[in-house]
Amino acid sequence: MTETQKARPASAATVYAVLRSRFSDAHYAAGDKLTEQAIAAELNVSRTPVREAIGRLLADGLVTPAARGVVVAALDAKESRDLFAVRGALEGLAAATAAERQRAGLLAPVVLVQLRDASDAVRAAAAQGRRRDAARANSHLHMEIARAADNQLLLEALTRVWDRIAVATVTHLDDDAWLAQIAEQHDEVVDAIDAGDADAARAAMTRHIADAANTHR
Repeated sequence: MTETQKARPASAATVYAVLRSRFSDAHYAAGDKLTEQAIAAELNVSRTPVREAIGRLLADGLVTPAARGVVVAALDAKESRDLFAVRGALEGLAAATAAERQRAGLLAPVVLVQLRDASDAVRAAAAQGRRRDAARANSHLHMEIARAADNQLLLEALTRVWDRIAVATVTHLDDDAWLAQIAEQHDEVVDAIDAGDADAARAAMTRHIADAANTHR
């Protein structure tokens, strides 16, 4: 290792934040293996903060021990049911709140443009067979809707839920029929938010999450 290649100092909190963001961004899929050595080399940091960060991921239940590292945890049947039940309630609230804010004139026009762009990105990535890109775009759209609700507690709760669900989403985006359904349902949610119809937005999102839960079984 040359002088310029020496690992730069980093805290475990910084490494943890980077790794944690990758879960919600669908960077990882269930079963992906993570090692201290590979992560340290990628981030150009020493292995000590990586080891501590992985310990926190283990405590979060996002990874499980494996030979010479950890693997991204898969959801068992009960975890999946529990997470999607919570997700349905939270995302239904987020969509309804975003619609209420739109009706009150509190959503900037650019927000609606961003929601439609995000929905289009899911459709485009899916049509091209780019599963991970589609999963990332899907996660981005749902979190943008949560941000449009302008409720920090709701956003934090949904972020924790999405960290667990996003890794499973990658493996379920190879079903063409489901991908087409996702695109249609996203449009329904965004249309309802744009129209300022809170009841329709909640119903469309709740239906979307219920269908997603069935797909993840």
